[in-house]
Amino acid sequence: MKITLEIDKDKASAFLNFIRSLDFIKIQVQEDFAEPTKEEILQSIKAGLKEVKDHQEGKTKLKEARAFLDEL
Repeated sequence: MKITLEIDKDKASAFLNFIRSLDFIKIQVQEDFAEPTKEEILQSIKAGLKEVKDHQEGKTKLKEARAFLDEL
């Protein structure tokens, strides 16, 4: 099965890192896709850590991994 997704540029790096960790997904890179820069990777990590901190402080509620995968 093939699925095409459009991901916001600022979230693409984090999403690609996630799906690369899944052994049942093969990624075919399109020519218009550029690998994220070191700065973009660091920004993505910082954003993820902020989400975790906000969740721990009760400011946000995160989706469970199963719910996220079910949406795909």
